[in-house]
Order: sequence, then C-alpha cells, then structure tokens
Amino acid sequence: MSFYKQVTQDGTSTFFNENFQESYHSNIGAYREALEKHVQACKISDLAINKKQIKILDICFGLAYNSFTAIDEAIKANPDIFVDIVALESDAEIILQIPNCSMPLAFHSMQEQFIAVRDYYKGNNYQINLFIGDARKTIKELDSMIFDAIFFDPFSPKTCPELWQEDFIKDVVRTAKQGAFISTYSSSRIAKENFAKANCTIYEGPKCGRRTGGVLAARV
Repeated sequence: MSFYKQVTQDGTSTFFNENFQESYHSNIGAYREALEKHVQACKISDLAINKKQIKILDICFGLAYNSFTAIDEAIKANPDIFVDIVALESDAEIILQIPNCSMPLAFHSMQEQFIAVRDYYKGNNYQINLFIGDARKTIKELDSMIFDAIFFDPFSPKTCPELWQEDFIKDVVRTAKQGAFISTYSSSRIAKENFAKANCTIYEGPKCGRRTGGVLAARV
C-alpha cells in the first residue's frame, strides 16, 4: 500500500499518498474541504432546487468526498433530485479505501457500495459512472457542454503538473455547460492562467482555513 490513513480536524479521515507525498485533503477537514471548496463553491444546492437532474464531473475522484457531499447537499435542497456523476480516477487502489474512511453518517450507505472497484454505482437519487485511467485520456471520451458543475481536484501542480497543463484544462472546460463553475483548491498561477486561457472567468473560491481561496472558474 502506498498510502496511510490520517484524521482531520473535523473528525473525518483522509489518506496520505506516499507516491505523491501529499494528502488527499488538508488537515482542516476532509468533509469541510469538500463542502466549502467544491460543493458550495459550485452552488450545487442552488442547481438542485429547480431541476429534476444535475450532472457533475468529479476529476480525481479519490475518496469520494466531493461526490458524496454533492449528492447529500443536492438531496437536502430537493428530495426529488437525481444526481448524475461522472468520476475520473487513475488509482483503483484508493477506491478500495473509501469504506475505511470515517465519514458523516449520511454517507455510510454510499460508502458500503465501494467494497470493490466497479465502473457503476447507483442509489435512489444518484448514479456514479467511474472511469479508471489517465484522466488526460478518459476526458476525451466525454461529450462537450454537458456538465452543470466540475470538481477539479488533482494533486498539486508541483507534484502532478501534467493535470494542470493548458491542453488538459481546455479538455476539461470543453465538457462544462456555459456558466458552469469549475472548482479547485489551488490558488497557483498556472491554475489561474490556464483556466483563463480556456475561456473561463476567474474568481477566488472559499478560503476554508487558508489565506487565499482556490481558483473558481466559470465557463464563458
């Protein structure tokens, strides 16, 4: 195993990846980070209120916090919503750790499905289509302008520079609907520049315990 478990400040757990020498979440809280930096930043609750279905792309699915939090918040806003998630992840091994995380009680029924790596998971109000492989390749299989929101959550530009390059980010933005938000935790210059080059308006996302918020991009 190339990672080990850590407990974060909000009581939820994450893992440290020894290959990348980074944790999947900051110490501020795995759940809190998913909620503030991605789900609230992309206004998932607002999207859910007046829709029958919302479609989300979760890039670097990891331990599933972003997707699970989005599903939970969408259902709180609209119990009749259906959340359709496409998830990209390169490491099948981390998927097997999802049931071992200490997550909010509302996530437990979703966690239980991840006892094996499959490509499809379904509940009453959601489905998750999981693509295991290099995101630079799997992103090309997706149609243009279909997602209401995108969670962009690779390891940092320093340790995983290939997923912050201009060509890949353009492929990501291509899949977003006009006006859709794309959330990141990174405030790096390369994130700002490459999302701007991909025809996005750039905002500052929630700080979530940091001095600055990450890049929050909106497709023009």
